[in-house]
Amino acid sequence: MLKKLKKTFKDFKEFAFKDAVLGAAVGIMIGTALRDLINSLVDNILMPPIAYITSGINFEDLFIVIGKGTYEDIDAAREANALILTYGQFINSLISFLILAIALYLLINVFIKGIQKRLDREEEKKEKPTTKECPYCKTQIPKKASRCPNCTSNL
Repeated sequence: MLKKLKKTFKDFKEFAFKDAVLGAAVGIMIGTALRDLINSLVDNILMPPIAYITSGINFEDLFIVIGKGTYEDIDAAREANALILTYGQFINSLISFLILAIALYLLINVFIKGIQKRLDREEEKKEKPTTKECPYCKTQIPKKASRCPNCTSNL
């Protein structure tokens, strides 16, 4: 029983501390922080000027009552247990999503382009030939050679 428990714990440790799992955990934490940052950007920076331009409309407070009754604000409708469609919150969420999607797209594009440039540079280094073919005996010789070591021809 104790051996099985130790083996199970060992297997769990190997699984939990693999690079892929740790990378995923870090990615999730960064993604959560980025989402919070984007939401703050939308709520505190972008929406106030939009509300000012649209005559002070606060998108968070936009709603439609489904059924009978009229309410001055969303809190009164919720207090009365009215069935409401809060499309203003959806608009805020949509704007947050679009900004997050654009930010992720740009971040991934920059990341991929950086990796691609690095790979291209490494490939260029590898592709530069260090040898050439002797035109007389067709053997490979150093690129800077002025005479073939095999057939002794002047190059």
